[in-house]
Amino acid sequence: MAHQSGIQGSSDLSAKFVNALNNETVRALKVSIVGETLEATGNLQTSGTLEEDMDRLYSLLEETEPCYLLVRLDSDSGSTGDGTQQPTGNRWMFCSYVPDSAKVRAKMLYASTKATVTKTLGESYFVDDIFGTDVQDFSASGYRRHRQHVDSGAPLTEREEEMQRIRELEGYSAADMPTMDSRRTHVSGATCPLTDGARTALSDYARGTVNLVVLAIDPRSETVDVDRAETLQSHDDVALALPTNAPRFVFYWYDSSTSLFVYSCPASCSVRERMVYSSFRHGLLTTAQDLLGVAVHAKFEVDDPKAELTAQALAQEVADRIPVARAAASSIGGAQVAPAAQPRFKRPLPPGRRPRTSTPPASSSGTS
Repeated sequence: MAHQSGIQGSSDLSAKFVNALNNETVRALKVSIVGETLEATGNLQTSGTLEEDMDRLYSLLEETEPCYLLVRLDSDSGSTGDGTQQPTGNRWMFCSYVPDSAKVRAKMLYASTKATVTKTLGESYFVDDIFGTDVQDFSASGYRRHRQHVDSGAPLTEREEEMQRIRELEGYSAADMPTMDSRRTHVSGATCPLTDGARTALSDYARGTVNLVVLAIDPRSETVDVDRAETLQSHDDVALALPTNAPRFVFYWYDSSTSLFVYSCPASCSVRERMVYSSFRHGLLTTAQDLLGVAVHAKFEVDDPKAELTAQALAQEVADRIPVARAAASSIGGAQVAPAAQPRFKRPLPPGRRPRTSTPPASSSGTS
């Protein structure tokens, strides 16, 4: 609980506020700390709508002196935070005016006395609250900015902000966004939905007609489509065929007997793109290998295609992965080599016991 200053409201302040409750001609009351007491030190009469009268509140404010303003809201200005309605004319806004140029002691005093004002006069009357350091904060435009901020709702989490940016950039509605249910068929070995173009490109790749196929996911239809299918003349061209700001699936014949699968997911990709592509990855491999006859001898992932898919980097990946992959494949299809016999573990001897020997102890010689 915040520390309270101990300053109390005067009986004159309470009487003037009660009078204002029963007299709709009063638009605002000014409350100031005078000595050790809260006093009503000014008022503003109603002459128009709330916003029209807000532009006249400056007449109650001083450049360096803090104060409170109790402002009557129009009868149709809204409801309380819990949805309840106050009687007509008895809905008020509490304004704290603390200019930057005010003395530090005055700032602290007004900050610690705010709760006393509302408790003394009746908290249920005050349905809105504004804090400002400049006279313009309490003008009609300042009030509109305040209401816009209040009506915008609770702040979004980091995840919600990112999803909102994705919808704005890609023009999706909430119904367009893939859900866990819509992606369920692409996980755990299920087949993957391919467009006719993607199927044709993978079939050509399986026959060796082309040596590179790059696939992308269409987020609207949730299908895998062909991004490009061609025959490259140099290993260095693989990196040039991939974007640096979006994920891609890549099938590439490194040579006539070595087929690579590369999942390229640059570090700049959004969380949503990573989730969608990772959920399609296994299903795509299953479909390509089992249904379309695509050979895959090694699989790996990169997050910087320009640096990790150069001719030198690819040669290193092939040198590291292909012998291991083919050795594993041959061991599965051929005879297994029995593991060498391992020495049996000997239980340690209890303390104080001498080890047993296999030869009997020598007989002691003696006189007969």
